[in-house]
Amino acid sequence: MKTEHNKIEDILITLLKMALQQSVYDNISWKSVSDKEWKMCYDLAVKHGVMAIAFDGIQLLDQSLQPSRSIRLSWALAVQKYEERYERYCRTAYDLSSFYSDNGIAMLQIKGVGLSSYYPVPAHREGGDIDIYTFSKDRSKLSDQEANSLADKLMEEKGIYVERANRKHSNFSFRNISIENHKTFIDIGTNQSAEPMNELLLEILNPQPTSLCDGQYQILTPSPEFNALFLAFHAGQHFCSGLRLHHLFDYACMLKKFGLPLSDKVTDRKLLRFIHAMTALCNRLFGTEVKVPENTEMTDEVYEQIMHPLFSGNAPSNKFGIFLYKGGRMLYSHYKQSKIFSRSLWKVFWNSVIFHIKNPSTIFFVSSK
Repeated sequence: MKTEHNKIEDILITLLKMALQQSVYDNISWKSVSDKEWKMCYDLAVKHGVMAIAFDGIQLLDQSLQPSRSIRLSWALAVQKYEERYERYCRTAYDLSSFYSDNGIAMLQIKGVGLSSYYPVPAHREGGDIDIYTFSKDRSKLSDQEANSLADKLMEEKGIYVERANRKHSNFSFRNISIENHKTFIDIGTNQSAEPMNELLLEILNPQPTSLCDGQYQILTPSPEFNALFLAFHAGQHFCSGLRLHHLFDYACMLKKFGLPLSDKVTDRKLLRFIHAMTALCNRLFGTEVKVPENTEMTDEVYEQIMHPLFSGNAPSNKFGIFLYKGGRMLYSHYKQSKIFSRSLWKVFWNSVIFHIKNPSTIFFVSSK
């Protein structure tokens, strides 16, 4: 017999499947879903960054099967805020891209609003900051590295503070939106396969124009081949550290639109196993139909890490308890991520030590995920 918690998960996942496939599924007895369960479903959807997409699924149900009017209205108002923020993000990305273009710099949108074009309703993809990759429009005048540095310098000339502490990207605020200007697509210091993977991503980048907000704005986005690899690698880096349904649904939307356009240069067996597990899980949960060798154990493990991560409860409040908690989490994450990437525990440890030395305020801080 399913617990209430399992039932809420099933309701949410079915709503997401309905939104992606634009079809109603009756594996849930919709008429029996109580107001309390709808509210729990809403909370779970918010936690996983898929609240607006779940609402798209609700809209496909007959009105007699939908939540009560009060729940629908509050849900719809929250979705409206998503839509308003999406338009603001699209406009900001376009204006920033235009500004850089006038200065000889090309700007490509990674993740974010660029991925929204894969969604049934683009404005319903959750967004956080804006991740960009800046490079030269004309390499005979400016190298890519020079263009990337110039992009930050131009912000500083506008009086905008640019934070350069992160080795992967700089960070600044533009129109009250956090912008990450990437030097690399992934953190090349996290595991042994990261640097060659970043080089491969650069090779298959193939920037292409993408229209946003019904054609009002146009930006550059990576190729589907890039996104197939990047989304899987990015999810792998979040394995045991914040992997959510939001990440999986990004991947499912890519599968729905393009299949699995994976470069034949991806040969790492561990990574391929994880990519196949992600794909099989999307097939299972969201009805995508991409044939891959399935490893049921790994597929189940990915699901558990998304829905029931081990270190998701309340951390201890005392300093010694926090120290043990964070140490245990680091060892557990290393063990799990070693199933996807080749990693050195000593490197993971020293990277953590160096980070905490540079950021002492984080030593006894535990983020909630």
